[in-house]
Amino acid sequence: MTIARFALVAVFSVGLAGTASGQAITGDWLTENGERVTVERCGKAYCSVVATGTYRGQRIAEVAGPGPEYPGTITDPSAGKTYKGSMTVRGAQLDLKGCLMGMFCKTVQSWRRP
Repeated sequence: MTIARFALVAVFSVGLAGTASGQAITGDWLTENGERVTVERCGKAYCSVVATGTYRGQRIAEVAGPGPEYPGTITDPSAGKTYKGSMTVRGAQLDLKGCLMGMFCKTVQSWRRP
């Protein structure tokens, strides 16, 4: 699934957030189609920036909190729209969960460490 397609899915179910006790959310992640996204500190939050592909350089997520769930926002880079969501780190996997109208939630993508 490309970053663009992920972002379109995010229109209907957006998600982002964090790390489970002690597992780092920061660093590089590979999307389901192999594009690389980098998660770094940005102020008191964590920001995800596309490192390769069509949307290179674009911020697609900002999450914050003490964990293990990090609520925040995700941006559909093709439409330029931002939505609420969450990320969860599970070892070498980062699950992005999205919710439609805050009620219908599901994992929309799972990224892995390179």
